[in-house]
Amino acid sequence: MTAIYRLIVRIAFPSRVRRRFGADMARMFERQLVETRAAGGSVVALWMSAIADACVEGAGERVAMLREWRRAAGRELGRWRWWMHAFLSDSRYAMRLLVKQPAVTIIALLTLAIGIGGNTAIFSAVDALLLRPLPYREPDRLVKVWEKRPAEGVVDNVVAPADFLDWVRMNTVFEDMAAYVSITADLTGAGEPVRLAAAGVSPPFFDILRVQPAIGRTFRREEATPGQHRVVILAHSLWQARFGNDPRIVGRKISLNGVPHEVVGVLPAAFEFPDATIELWAPLAISLAPTPPTRSNHSLEVFARLKPGVTIEAARADMDRVGAVLQKEYPDTNRTHGVYVRPLAEDLSRPVRAGLLMLLGAVAFVLLIACVNVANLLLARAASRRREMAVRAALGAGRGRLAGQALTESVLLGLAGGVAGLVVATWGISLLRGLIPAGLPLIGVQHLGLDGRVLLFTFVLSILTGLVFGLLPAWQIAREDVNQSLKDGGRSPGQLRRRLRAGLVVGEIALASLLLVGAGLTLRSFQRLMNTDAGFETAGRTVALVTLPGRKYVDDQTRLTALEEIERRFGAIPGVRAVGATSRLPLGNENSRMGVGIEGREPTPDTPTRAHIRAVTGRFFEAMGMTLVTGRAFGAADHEQSLPVAIVNLTMAERYWPGASPLGKRVRLGGTEVWREVVGVVGDARNWGLDRPVNPEMYLPVRQLPWTTVFFVVVTDENAPAPGPAMREALRAVDPDLPLSNLRTMEDVARRSTALRQSTMILLSVFGALALILAAAGIYGVMAHLVALRTAEIGVRMTLGAKPADVLRMLLREGAVQALGGLAIGLTAGVLVVRSMQSLLFEVAPADPLTLVGVAALLTSTSLLACYVPARRAMKVDPVEALRAS
Repeated sequence: MTAIYRLIVRIAFPSRVRRRFGADMARMFERQLVETRAAGGSVVALWMSAIADACVEGAGERVAMLREWRRAAGRELGRWRWWMHAFLSDSRYAMRLLVKQPAVTIIALLTLAIGIGGNTAIFSAVDALLLRPLPYREPDRLVKVWEKRPAEGVVDNVVAPADFLDWVRMNTVFEDMAAYVSITADLTGAGEPVRLAAAGVSPPFFDILRVQPAIGRTFRREEATPGQHRVVILAHSLWQARFGNDPRIVGRKISLNGVPHEVVGVLPAAFEFPDATIELWAPLAISLAPTPPTRSNHSLEVFARLKPGVTIEAARADMDRVGAVLQKEYPDTNRTHGVYVRPLAEDLSRPVRAGLLMLLGAVAFVLLIACVNVANLLLARAASRRREMAVRAALGAGRGRLAGQALTESVLLGLAGGVAGLVVATWGISLLRGLIPAGLPLIGVQHLGLDGRVLLFTFVLSILTGLVFGLLPAWQIAREDVNQSLKDGGRSPGQLRRRLRAGLVVGEIALASLLLVGAGLTLRSFQRLMNTDAGFETAGRTVALVTLPGRKYVDDQTRLTALEEIERRFGAIPGVRAVGATSRLPLGNENSRMGVGIEGREPTPDTPTRAHIRAVTGRFFEAMGMTLVTGRAFGAADHEQSLPVAIVNLTMAERYWPGASPLGKRVRLGGTEVWREVVGVVGDARNWGLDRPVNPEMYLPVRQLPWTTVFFVVVTDENAPAPGPAMREALRAVDPDLPLSNLRTMEDVARRSTALRQSTMILLSVFGALALILAAAGIYGVMAHLVALRTAEIGVRMTLGAKPADVLRMLLREGAVQALGGLAIGLTAGVLVVRSMQSLLFEVAPADPLTLVGVAALLTSTSLLACYVPARRAMKVDPVEALRAS
């Protein structure tokens, strides 16, 4: 009975009653039960009565609790309704006020549109390229695996095939690993012959990315066999352009490099990959290749997927173990080699991450300057509304109510500025699309735009901006002395307000100078970069790629004959002065590094001997305008039957033969026993970019190291027509099935190598100019208003004998003090901030004197000019009229 009673109490009474009285009620029932039994009374009657009382009293308590809740809800609803009514009333009043003062409103809207629009445009790029997840399933488990060489400061070197196979076999942290290498293929038999950008991938590649083809299938493991299972997968763009979206393409054969290949699949249109130019995918043969995989030729990029639950730290620890084992097993080739694992998203965003974050910081400063300007406008307007606010306060409006009214006006103005900023952002995003360098390995460029995430960012930013620039005016309004405001009629600005607005000007100059320091250093860095000696000439040089398919050009002799004939015909084109060819184009950023042997020099872990290998024709150095420092160039006598020879660059000569001439010394390629005599030293060429260090390079004659894919460099006279059409005709005369691809000038190649730095420099310069304009406008507006408020003071000074020139000097002195204070803060902060972005600078120190002096002079002159105009107006004040107006 006691247990049932407790259950009834629990059901009948609210929890707050049970917590307070439940235990007492149970004890009372037990005591009554004992007494009834002792007296011989009816226990059942007692139990039923207690149950009935509990139900009735519990129902009453619940009804009382419901009534109390409804009263509280009514109070909350009333409070909410009051706040909504107040907000709507304030909003209507704010709208009338904004319309009533169109000049102030338009200036504020334009200022905010620049700040919010710039932030929206840059955030859209940050969101698309840095924040948005990769378009693959479970992207957090995707990684890139690189070879690292700590002694050389390299953590992302391409991988040797033999090392890759050992990684696959020995690791315990990856579901699977896949190798990737860029290749090309000539498509014939489907319209005009065309050179396609292609990729060779080991079969697990698409399984790792979790990509399913639109039609067909992906590769099978047994298809990575040379000479067998010749299969390919088409990119959706190629399927659409060349095969008309024909679903029957799967199972058909197409001719690539003169060899039939079966199409087994077509990738979906939504598939995204960093290299958007790839139109064809083929299986990469490594383990089943006819020759043993090498450890000295590094050419592979490696993708992998982590096992569920494995962290990136655990993967790095496991691959460090694998790298240490391989160093012990293969000391000749793997000395000081390790393995580095990096998340795929981080790896892809690395080229643009620092620049985008710096640009995001720059537009944030522009927005802060815009907020300062609008805050100054609102402070000026608040000064003219002191009597109005004082009357409202005298009629009962509290300080919070007045501040709320001011903040409502600011937030509405911020939202209106956000709407106007979307127009600026649309233009800015178009500018960003045009400035992103073509060919940059990125995912997400196509998502650059005003999507839902960016619009939400703009909405939140607009509200926050309104609160930021509205806080000071709201605080100033709330703290006004009502009696004093009514007494002076709202005319006196107060000493505190003058100091506050002067402080805002100082902050504005500081922000502008910080941003201009970053823009100036970037500009100086780019100028130094463009003045850097590349080691070769670019003017008047046209380059093009020619690939000789292996099925048609089956041996070295046929390849050499074809290359020499192509070079001869290119040289016969009217207006052509020289022709050369190379396996690796300067500024092509192609990696060909391998271990080399230096006669008489034993490599150590701290001093490995490596060089980048390039096969060239005899006139390549002449065609590129490279300087032969000593020795001779390659000639007709350097053929396959003659003494093996090599030419080294100046960096290799100084590193491996310090203080001595390398001429007559012998070198050999890693993994071979053929010694080559050094016959010349050529000047350094910056093959990886003007801002990248020069590496040791070794040039070999093409006749001694035949190459199937070569870049021809054609030098033309100054007034000669573009040689492209004639080069195509000349190549067609040698072989009508050979396409001429990647036709462009060396000047285009050079521009492309600096395009990312140039884009960053342009955007920072634009933001710096906007900051300067906004700062000048803000300083002018503050000084003009303060001069207007000080009309009576100026009249008194001039009545007491002050000359107009004295008034001018006084006002300019105040402006100069503010400018110098802002410059001291901004230049110091600029140097400290830019120091953390040192990697974006090239041969320029963060405290570059020329940049700092230039920024200081520019901002000082701009500030003084902005002060001079209202100061000149003050000189013309009539003392009598000024005193009468006061």
